[in-house]
Amino acid sequence: MVMGFNTDIKFNGVVYHIQTEPRRDAGIETTVYTRGAILHSLKTSYQAFLNSPDYSEEKLRRLLEDQHRQVIARIRAGEIKPRESTAARS
Repeated sequence: MVMGFNTDIKFNGVVYHIQTEPRRDAGIETTVYTRGAILHSLKTSYQAFLNSPDYSEEKLRRLLEDQHRQVIARIRAGEIKPRESTAARS
């Protein structure tokens, strides 16, 4: 069974919690939280990969990790950030 990833990072004074997990519907979901509120969500499907002869749990784990790292990179690039009113309370 493939497990997900959880990471807390602090960027520009804001703490982000990033959670990536496989879903039962053959999807990968990454959710970004700040102060308990959902800030961003990214969902991708791995249905085609699941049905391919190349499927393995190790490769699925790498897909999850890649998406998790991509979202963290987007936070650090300033692409994902709280609205001004949320950031002011941090």
